[in-house]
Amino acid sequence: MKRWLGLDAVEVAIHVFVTICAAVMLGEASGNAEDVVIPMVFGASAIVFSVRRRVALRRQPPALAPGQAEAEQLAELEARVAELEQVHYRVAELEERLDFSERLLAQQARGTEARVPGQELH
Repeated sequence: MKRWLGLDAVEVAIHVFVTICAAVMLGEASGNAEDVVIPMVFGASAIVFSVRRRVALRRQPPALAPGQAEAEQLAELEARVAELEQVHYRVAELEERLDFSERLLAQQARGTEARVPGQELH
């Protein structure tokens, strides 16, 4: 609905509600001129709605050309793949660092096991 009217369903419903309320209120207040006032209210409402619609449609981003949407999706996917490759590289680097740290800890553990408390190293 917003693509064609420029307004969403809530905005259209509010416009219709306000128009009906204004027509009823002015129709009751006009007394015998009710046959003229109510059509004038609906006519004025149609003009206001038309102006609102034009303004809203101008504010919408331009429609994409047929192949442009696919090109934008492809560019977005390529950017995501590049980001994923960068994350993969960082994870591989962290795995190498973790392996190195584990080897150091294992060497230190073997070094402390070799030294039994109470025995001196010569």
